[in-house]
Amino acid sequence: MTKLSICIPVETAAQDALPLVMVLLENQHADLEIVIAKPADIALSGALLGLAAGDARITITDADQGISRQHLWRHAVSTAKGDWVTLVNPGDMIESELATMVTFLETSSPGVDALAWNAFQIDRHAEPGKASSIAIPASYHIDTLDKTAMLRSFFYWENSLNSPKMPFGLYHAAIRRSLVDALLQLPVPQDWSTPVPQYEWAAKVLLFANELAFCARPMSAVSTQPFAVQVPLHPWNFPFHSGLGLTGAVAEVQFHVLRELETPWSGGCEAFVRATTIDCMMETDKGSYKTKGNAYFAALKEFEGGHLAPLFRPEFHEVRAKDTRRGLHGSALLVDRFLGGARDAREFYTTVKLMMAPVGLICGGTLRDENGKAA
Repeated sequence: MTKLSICIPVETAAQDALPLVMVLLENQHADLEIVIAKPADIALSGALLGLAAGDARITITDADQGISRQHLWRHAVSTAKGDWVTLVNPGDMIESELATMVTFLETSSPGVDALAWNAFQIDRHAEPGKASSIAIPASYHIDTLDKTAMLRSFFYWENSLNSPKMPFGLYHAAIRRSLVDALLQLPVPQDWSTPVPQYEWAAKVLLFANELAFCARPMSAVSTQPFAVQVPLHPWNFPFHSGLGLTGAVAEVQFHVLRELETPWSGGCEAFVRATTIDCMMETDKGSYKTKGNAYFAALKEFEGGHLAPLFRPEFHEVRAKDTRRGLHGSALLVDRFLGGARDAREFYTTVKLMMAPVGLICGGTLRDENGKAA
């Protein structure tokens, strides 16, 4: 069986997976398959089709026309055959040596079934001289993480910004075949939808995983884009949803995943209100700020008698400060977003990969727990 499946969902004809696929295929020794999933009415480029015809490592699978992002991701994962599965978007970048790392994990820590890592966040629309620095962690060890702490981070919003700080899941993370099969056996949601399926997978991976491992070395780069508010399919009496903003979308996912498991949502706490406040304050347009703020305040008033609403006190800031420092600061090396002339996530990762520890070196070491002891 193939060691690693890299799923790439292509939602529109404008998304071109060819550059990413070509970089991944350059590693002739990588034990991987590439699963490109798309709606049946989306046409791929002739170059990508030709590449797929000549390389057995590429699988192209068609889903139903008009399929939602949520169900397209599930279709891609259902098609994947690898021992481990990950998913990235066409404009992202991922380490072609990831298969080496998951193979190492199988030997060094057989109980681990979910792997996460630091991922660079690259805004392809950023302007030179105006973008914040990008941090390259100085550490590269693989540590085991406490699942209870991750559950608190995700479902109780501990130390979050406008979304939980919890890296495990399917998107820019990897899960083992046993866990993939278990999650695919869960009921397919028909009565709710979400534009952020990464958080649906994150919730389910966290709830059902046995052991978690985290690699400090970045293994991928995300091509970021602003969250697009949309009216959800949401026939339930729950006031937080993707029509409010990213924080509302995550809460909506949490609510429905827990509902399917007959467990009440318990994220209504001060930390969650702080997340809604941050989500509101990320707006730099006064009109958008007021609209989002009023919507969140109304939702908080509606939730459990409105006891959380008085805690919601956002402030408008038209300009947010950028961190433009360079060099080693603490445990990270801060570099220019446009290092080496990098224009997008693929080019940035290709450049900084030359500055990071090789995966082979990392996997020649010992898996450690969160206290630094050999696991």
